[in-house]
Amino acid sequence: MSIVHETLKFTKTINPELSRVWEAFADPIQRARWSVPMGEAMVYEQAAFEVGGRDRYRCGPPESLDFVNIVDYSLIVPQSLVVYTETVTTSDQPLSAGVVTWSFTVSGDKTEVQLTSQVTSFVGDGMIEGNRNGHAKALNQLEEFVLDE
Repeated sequence: MSIVHETLKFTKTINPELSRVWEAFADPIQRARWSVPMGEAMVYEQAAFEVGGRDRYRCGPPESLDFVNIVDYSLIVPQSLVVYTETVTTSDQPLSAGVVTWSFTVSGDKTEVQLTSQVTSFVGDGMIEGNRNGHAKALNQLEEFVLDE
């Protein structure tokens, strides 16, 4: 087992206002549309966006959805902050675990989104790079999604 730790940080200023960005984040139906890379899919098996709640979803190529993600919400401050733990597995093999923080602040008539992912990979650097690329794409797609709606 090759354990790797990394703290990934991202900041993006998104148009439009905070309430629309928050709505797209808080609603699992909308989140499933913008948070996965193009060509991949996400299917929620369970969604409970509340403190103490749990999301369980499968993601990956639409024909297989081999990755299972468990998200346990530790803190939610509406239109401000979300902190959760996330565990990713495939075929019951643990791939990564971490703590993810999303913060949302008003920046003029736009929204600044800061994302910090403190991730531990159990399978080497590839999972760290997957997290880095996935979060960066998710932020870009969030912006595109809220502008298109």
